[in-house]
Amino acid sequence: MRSVPRRILIVRPSAFGDVCRTVPLLWSLRKSFPKAVIDWVVEDRWSPAISDHPAIDGVVKFPKREFKACWRNPRIAWRTLQWFLRLSRGRYDLVIDAQGLARSGLMSWMTRSKVRVGDRAGREFSWLAANHRVTLPQGLHVVDGMLRLVSEVGVVAIADMRLVAPSVSVEWWREESTRRGINGPFAVLATTNGWKGKRWIDARWGDLMRSVAPDLVRNGIQDVIWIGAGGEEGQVADAVAGASTIEELRFHNLVGLTTVGATMAVIQNASLLIGLDSAPTHLAVGLGVPFVALYGATRPTTDGPYQGQAWCIHGGHGEDLARHDHRDPAMGRKLMERISVDDVASLVRKRLSGGRSRE
Repeated sequence: MRSVPRRILIVRPSAFGDVCRTVPLLWSLRKSFPKAVIDWVVEDRWSPAISDHPAIDGVVKFPKREFKACWRNPRIAWRTLQWFLRLSRGRYDLVIDAQGLARSGLMSWMTRSKVRVGDRAGREFSWLAANHRVTLPQGLHVVDGMLRLVSEVGVVAIADMRLVAPSVSVEWWREESTRRGINGPFAVLATTNGWKGKRWIDARWGDLMRSVAPDLVRNGIQDVIWIGAGGEEGQVADAVAGASTIEELRFHNLVGLTTVGATMAVIQNASLLIGLDSAPTHLAVGLGVPFVALYGATRPTTDGPYQGQAWCIHGGHGEDLARHDHRDPAMGRKLMERISVDDVASLVRKRLSGGRSRE
């Protein structure tokens, strides 16, 4: 860039896991432009993931779920138009479209920024909104791809994944853990997923807990917490019931009971997370918590936890996977079924023996 930007906008509205993986972009921009105002367009429900981050100045909340009705509701259509028009009043000098979809491209274009950076191969014609288009090599991890976007405009790329849980949520967990009698190390199970093709076989979670219970106890872990979003309670019902007979461990079912910030606070204090291809795994990376993750129809090398592929079990290994094969429930289930209880238990034991999530 010919001049130092005074106001910068990151456009990455969703999803939760992708927001977590975009934080290195924020750190990189802050390091290169310490005096700039840096804002971030993020879907309103995911905003707590970055609201307390020390490198950010402002969060521009995008009410995606509300605006979906703009085509049939004139009042919502008017609010949607007004929201997009306000972007042009931000007077941004530099805008990074880190999402590469039609809506993020429109957001970038509406800012009227002199420098709008985007992926030359952005989907849904989002590249048309960028006036500085970057060609990204095939096979890059999504984090490296986003860092390449800013490095092309003179920013020193920093692969810093650190996240910060909201202070109010940290205080909530301090009180909640005391109320539940959790006063030592604990593990977190993130076994739910909105995509059926990313879920493991329900009955295997209980079998896994029986297998690793002695190893957890030897490491001082007696409490295990199930987490998940509202509406996902049914996904864990059988697994929770099956695991409840394990006498060595105490289980706490928080599925549907935690906010985004509270989920971050729980994971931040955990000693181990076992999860799927979902946001909690990326939260574990950003919060420095050891994890083991189960992947099926998604490639950990490009879409998995950043620099944490060694701690992923990949049921789709050896398959020629497309980027969104997980959207096919049959394909996803077939590949997730390949992951055995012994496979996961072995990696959990290895994880418990040492090593951190940034290895």
